[in-house]
Amino acid sequence: MSGNLKGVWAAALTPMRDDLGADLDVMVAHHRWLLDGGCDGVAVLGTTGEANSFSVVERRAVIDAVAAAGLPLDRVMIGTGCCAAPDTVELTRAALAIGCANVLMLPPFYYKVGDDGLFAAYDQVIQAVADDRLKVIIYDFPKMTGMEITTALVERLHAAYPQTVVGIKDSSGNWDDMRAVCEAVPGFATFAGTEQYLLPTLRAGGAGCISATANVTAALCQQVYAAHLAGDAAQADTAQDRATAVRLMLQQYAAVPSLKEIMAEHTGRAGWRHLRPPLLALDAAQAAALRDDMVRLGFSLAAAA
Repeated sequence: MSGNLKGVWAAALTPMRDDLGADLDVMVAHHRWLLDGGCDGVAVLGTTGEANSFSVVERRAVIDAVAAAGLPLDRVMIGTGCCAAPDTVELTRAALAIGCANVLMLPPFYYKVGDDGLFAAYDQVIQAVADDRLKVIIYDFPKMTGMEITTALVERLHAAYPQTVVGIKDSSGNWDDMRAVCEAVPGFATFAGTEQYLLPTLRAGGAGCISATANVTAALCQQVYAAHLAGDAAQADTAQDRATAVRLMLQQYAAVPSLKEIMAEHTGRAGWRHLRPPLLALDAAQAAALRDDMVRLGFSLAAAA
């Protein structure tokens, strides 16, 4: 697998100011907290980070803030995929310019096409960027994109660009699809999009997980990963059961609003509840139910930024 592309990665939240601009200082502090609290890496400007609610200019400001913070860039992944190829190229070049080679790339998702069209889209961007440092992690999220990244397409892209197309974040929720990529492309950095499948992915030869809920479950996820690396199958199974139980509880709620609610409660920073429409904060009843479910499972967070 390529470099540090393995283990537990959080699809990081983007905190916002009262005017709904990205709160860059709090964002960077959150990234550091994640890296210190069990994450092997952070994926910035993904779905959980509300990237598709930000303009290219705003996303570039986020990238610049990551650069200025001095974060270990081999442990950072920048989401760059847009519907318009020139936007994807610009953001990918911006990531490379700060020294971040790992990019999480959604396909252009408005027009629904098959493998040939998707291959052409990725090929166009890679050719335009024309930088040997680039490491593309394909982002497969059919619930949001309305399209499936097939195993055949992954094989084709990796064969065409073996040093560039190096991984996939599979947020389909379909374990059979994740396993198929692990089996078809050995050594490829296959990340489950949920910690529910962290241990099965690792055992199938995949890289780990890139998970929204790892914003709050990173320590639990790291217990799974550490036990797996240590060869302690029983402990890994136990840790996986615990991580899965928390994940299944959390995914009963709207993902980004619930995670921001947890961070607001935990830090005492009400601004964590800010979201850009169409996303809306949890109402009082939903927030209370979430708190009750966390107590029921005995789940809490480490000290937060």
